[in-house]
Amino acid sequence: MRIEHTVEIEAPATTVFALYADPELWPVWDGETKAVGLPELRTGATGWLQPREGPKAKIRVTDVTPNRSFTIEGTLPLCRMTFGHELTGNGRQTRATHWVQFSGPLAFLFRRLIGAGIDRTLPDTLAGLKRVSEEGVARDR
Repeated sequence: MRIEHTVEIEAPATTVFALYADPELWPVWDGETKAVGLPELRTGATGWLQPREGPKAKIRVTDVTPNRSFTIEGTLPLCRMTFGHELTGNGRQTRATHWVQFSGPLAFLFRRLIGAGIDRTLPDTLAGLKRVSEEGVARDR
């Protein structure tokens, strides 16, 4: 079972993905991210992410499809958290879906401990992505 939220953005997927592709910009649109140390968004890249609350976590990019999606994994004791980011659109508008899935022997525990918080804050993260993406399109016009 995964936690999933979606938002409609009045900007092309290329604009939205450009925000994903620059990890230094993540804290600009994601209020739950304090800082990121990831050299680039490419499959196999490793680094760290400092959430607004909680300890710094090691992350690994497991998949990137430019202008479409990327997936990152983080580990907890006997649990893996997978964060997915997917874009679909018609050229002018984009539907962004972010999801989180827990797997491993203690997945049930971490889903209970931190899943509710993620479920509660994911809409705000998507609202930030929408705002920054649409501001970028407005500046380009």
